Amino acid sequence: MLKSMTGVGRAEAKLTPWNARVSVDIRTVNHKYFELVPRLPGSIAGHEGEIRELVRRKVRRGYVQLTLNIEGSADAPVLALDERLVSDYLKLARQLQVKHKLPGTVDINTILSFPGIIASEKTEQNRARLWRQVRKVVNEALDRLVKMRRVEGANLCRDMRKRIARIQHAVRIIERRVPARLKERRQNLALQLKELDVQADPRRVVEEIAFIADKLDIHEECVRLRSHCSVFVKALGVTSTSGKKLDFLAQEMLRETDTLSAKARDLVISRRAIEIKGEIEKLKEQVRNVE
Repeated sequence: MLKSMTGVGRAEAKLTPWNARVSVDIRTVNHKYFELVPRLPGSIAGHEGEIRELVRRKVRRGYVQLTLNIEGSADAPVLALDERLVSDYLKLARQLQVKHKLPGTVDINTILSFPGIIASEKTEQNRARLWRQVRKVVNEALDRLVKMRRVEGANLCRDMRKRIARIQHAVRIIERRVPARLKERRQNLALQLKELDVQADPRRVVEEIAFIADKLDIHEECVRLRSHCSVFVKALGVTSTSGKKLDFLAQEMLRETDTLSAKARDLVISRRAIEIKGEIEKLKEQVRNVE
């Protein structure tokens, strides 16, 4: 299914064990290429390359604004117990109590007062732990963005299918008009010869009619235009189809329409050609927003 380049994705979560919250806001609009503009706090700035890679995996094209905020202090050291040291202190206390038959118990206040029991995690470990949680929220926001872009893409697809159907209908009317147009030109030629009272060579008249028919022949243009429409519709159902391919097809459709309109020199066909060109221009506008 096609994806639109317009979308919004937002996610937030609590950062543990810090008393902080992280929020990620991603907005995308149409753009010729992929361009990411990240706004990151200092504690995450070192991971910009990884964030760019995460976004690149799910967004092929578009102008992407990613804002990441952390409310609260995520830079404060995380306090932790040295479990091994606690175990050693308790073991020594029990040995001392048994050996010297001492009364009393070791309470929590006593344990916490021992040096080295409470320590802060290493800075690198702290940052790695923070990044793992933030990365999860970035991915969640990206998933929501992709979901919205798919919904928008489905809406674009439905609109473009309707416009292609209108173009195909107009082409059928044009093809039905061509024989009548040729008949009118023959009648006009015969009437002109009659008014001028010219005794024309029948063979020369046939050659002239053949020449007119050749100039008015827009069969090839109609065939190519119908072919482009069919390819366009098929491309709408392919996930890997890019907006650039659809734009190329729309441009080719416009070129064929200009050619058949110029060759036909007929009011009815020209009006239908104008309708087709109007639909193609609207197609091109929609295609510019396809990833």
